[in-house]
Amino acid sequence: MITLGYKTKFDSVTRAAAAIGIGLVMVFGANAPTLVVKIIAVLLIAAGVVSLVYGLIKNKETGIYQLLIANAVLDVVVGLLLFFNPQWIAGIIVYAIGVALILFGGLQLVALAGAMSLLGAGVSSLILSILAVVGGAFLLFNPFTIGVMSVIAGCLLILYGVSELISTFRMGKAKEEYEIRRGPAAPRPEPMEPGKILITGEAKDAEYERVDDPDDLDDMN
Repeated sequence: MITLGYKTKFDSVTRAAAAIGIGLVMVFGANAPTLVVKIIAVLLIAAGVVSLVYGLIKNKETGIYQLLIANAVLDVVVGLLLFFNPQWIAGIIVYAIGVALILFGGLQLVALAGAMSLLGAGVSSLILSILAVVGGAFLLFNPFTIGVMSVIAGCLLILYGVSELISTFRMGKAKEEYEIRRGPAAPRPEPMEPGKILITGEAKDAEYERVDDPDDLDDMN
């Protein structure tokens, strides 16, 4: 069963919440592209600081923690650059959202196709995923002004967030069904030995062999 992106509910719910939150900012926020870039920058800085503190606590260990510290520093630096220079990305934020919708919407379609084989029809969730992918492709053409495209991008992000929540629910049910179907098979009964009594409920079954009476054999002789 394919569960790309749905290993845990936390990951998918986080994606849905982030998409809906950024979508609302894009729809209702003033100067939305710049504001979205600043929000992303703050998230990068926060993630970098948390990773940096964790890496420093584990600084006696080598390997992965050294890499963790390096990545944390990079996140903080990139976040600061974006926060104080949001215009670098604001002009292409709609394109970035379009690419993200295509990637994550495609991921939904793959996962939901596997879920449908276990749960049956789920056409409504597939339609939402397809709309997210088509909307992402539409954003790449960017035919309107930045203000109009920001509102459209926000609406598509909200649509994707809702479809992600639905997909999370269906994937959870599909995982349960998958575990039930691949559960351990019932143990096969062991072959019975001659003379062994098998007790089933209140009845007793016994396997036996007929032995002729020696007195009857003498009479025949």
